Amino acid sequence: MKRIITDPAYSFLQEYIENIPQTFGTRGIVLHAKRNIIKEDTVQGVHLVIKSFKRIYLPNRIRYTYFASSKAQRAFDNARILTKLGFTTPRPIAYIEIVRDGLITEMYFVSEYTDFLALDAIRETSLEDARPLLLQLARHTYKMHQMGVYHIDYNLENILFREHDGGYELSLIDNNRMKFGLIRFEDGIRNFARLGLSVEHLTLVGQEYARLWNVPEVIALERLFHYKRKQLEQRLRKKAFKKAFAGLKGIGQQTSLVRRTLSTRYLAAVNFMTSFVLLVSYWWRKS
Repeated sequence: MKRIITDPAYSFLQEYIENIPQTFGTRGIVLHAKRNIIKEDTVQGVHLVIKSFKRIYLPNRIRYTYFASSKAQRAFDNARILTKLGFTTPRPIAYIEIVRDGLITEMYFVSEYTDFLALDAIRETSLEDARPLLLQLARHTYKMHQMGVYHIDYNLENILFREHDGGYELSLIDNNRMKFGLIRFEDGIRNFARLGLSVEHLTLVGQEYARLWNVPEVIALERLFHYKRKQLEQRLRKKAFKKAFAGLKGIGQQTSLVRRTLSTRYLAAVNFMTSFVLLVSYWWRKS
């Protein structure tokens, strides 16, 4: 059995959408093929993207069928919410759920194609060249948080950008994991921890976000790098567990060394920025 929800504006694509589970393997161009498979296709003049979610294991089959919205439905619903709130995201077209033996076994999400670029391109950009885009990222995130939007998978691959009217316009993708509601400063600054930016890039974003919240930079940067360090340690523990499970020797000592090195670097950045801000504040008061 199929459950298909289509935006009425795209009803003329209904036959194509209904056949996606059967034709997905042979149609379109593969854009991404890791955990999920993402394909690009064009039909009746509409340039679109289809996302096939990874294999669903039994616990999640039960969960998505009886207790929670599926990833495909959340991607569709959240994109519509973002659009209504005035944020840019690829327009949702449809989602599909395949039910076998009473449980959801496959999911697809269809949206319009976007020519925005992934923000991860900024990693290779100098601080001065990246400054306008980083400031826009901080302001865009602040606006999201003020309007109660919290993107759980907030990383550079899920934030897209393009030049627009002499500045930058940002767009969000992979929207199936979001929360909506009141967002405190502490929650908001934590949202930057998974961005994968360099220390100097992340510092600039944190400073601008703090300014918008009217929070001292010292506090904002301490919290930002605290959460960044925790995120790195969690990721390293996960990698260590996987390697240990595979039977590799000595991974505990190696991971501990890497974790200490990375943590020390970020702590050094926090300590430097804290000292710098305090020194500037002291000089400003004296002058």
